[in-house]
Amino acid sequence: MALDIRKLALAFTACAAVGAPLAAHAQSTYDEQQQLISQIQTDKRTVVLKSMALDDTQLAAFTPIYDKYQAERKKLADRGVDILNLYASNYESMTDGAANKILKDWLSLQDDKNKLVRSTAKQLGKVLPAAKVVRFVQVENKLDALLQLPAVANIPLAK
Repeated sequence: MALDIRKLALAFTACAAVGAPLAAHAQSTYDEQQQLISQIQTDKRTVVLKSMALDDTQLAAFTPIYDKYQAERKKLADRGVDILNLYASNYESMTDGAANKILKDWLSLQDDKNKLVRSTAKQLGKVLPAAKVVRFVQVENKLDALLQLPAVANIPLAK
């Protein structure tokens, strides 16, 4: 699993690097970014499915819920990219208004991520043992931390 997670982190780093020059090459960069996000989601799905150690019945119940979760996560990731782009475009001359909007949007995004995990855990609790639901949340938390680290390390603090 560690090797797969490292590959995911490397892919996410590449995705974050592609997002940096967004203003200069908007459409081609967006297309490249979407391809990388799609690959990360595919790789992440593989890691999650391996990590969950589900039997065939559990896998059949888990997969549609997880796929719906991932589709919603992609929407949230797109919002995150929009927030980062807003931050980047305002970085050199951050006004109070821009800073307040970025903060409000970021906090809302965090709330929505938590709501999604909570609702997905509730759905999974109807079809999986509680220990498997906890395992899902743990795996997602670990992957999120690993995937966020490269981006967080490369985003400068506000001036």
